[in-house]
Amino acid sequence: MSEKKIYFASDFHLGLCTEVAPELRERTIIQWLHDIYPTTQELYLLGDIFDFWWEYKRVVPKGYVRFLATLAHFTDTGVPVHIFTGNHDVWMFDYLEKEIGVQIHREAMVAHFFQHPFFLCHGDGLGKSSALFRIMRAAFHSSFLQMLFAKLVHPNAALRFGNAWSHHNRYAKDLQHNFRGNNEPVAQFAIQNYRDTQIPFYIMGHLHIATIHPLAPQGALVILGDWITQNTYVALDEKQIVLLQFKGSGQPPRELARFLF
Repeated sequence: MSEKKIYFASDFHLGLCTEVAPELRERTIIQWLHDIYPTTQELYLLGDIFDFWWEYKRVVPKGYVRFLATLAHFTDTGVPVHIFTGNHDVWMFDYLEKEIGVQIHREAMVAHFFQHPFFLCHGDGLGKSSALFRIMRAAFHSSFLQMLFAKLVHPNAALRFGNAWSHHNRYAKDLQHNFRGNNEPVAQFAIQNYRDTQIPFYIMGHLHIATIHPLAPQGALVILGDWITQNTYVALDEKQIVLLQFKGSGQPPRELARFLF
């Protein structure tokens, strides 16, 4: 039997219209999930799984049935699935927990894997950011404003607006940018937090960059890339962190980077 691994991915942006139809991107993600299932000890999806998700008390966005059913298969057979909210799907509440058995995380967390501490988060809001970004982020996370929006805006209007805004927000800027090493705000956060807490490993998404960046003297910052153009993910075992690119069902993944413990 193959050695069990812990897998990490982020930024599926399910529902986003790109050069590849959303349905085809969803099927690619499902193929990847089927491929990793036999070796999965735990699965962590670190935010922006949906390009827009707004969850009313009795109404949720339609679609994603095959994807959600695949996650349900993981949880039904005893494989834990963790989903972190991102800046595009911060409005997850309890539907996915109750319906398919995943664990939703709304804040960063520290987890221990193979005797190593890891800082896990989506990645938005780390490091220096503009005043406008901080105001918008606070508004998106405000329980009062969420309640007000849910009471005043019909689901059809909310989802129409949210999908349009999300699509514009994604294409108003590059899908990814060049990694700036230690000058990247998230790298500066990781370096300082490493000094303060001795947590050596950081895994996050958000930036649509796929990289493993070493942190002196022995840690690493892992940014997961995305499933819009890259199809990248991380496999973790007791010996190493490996950044991989999914090439298709039944095909060996392409190794992009590796960090040995």
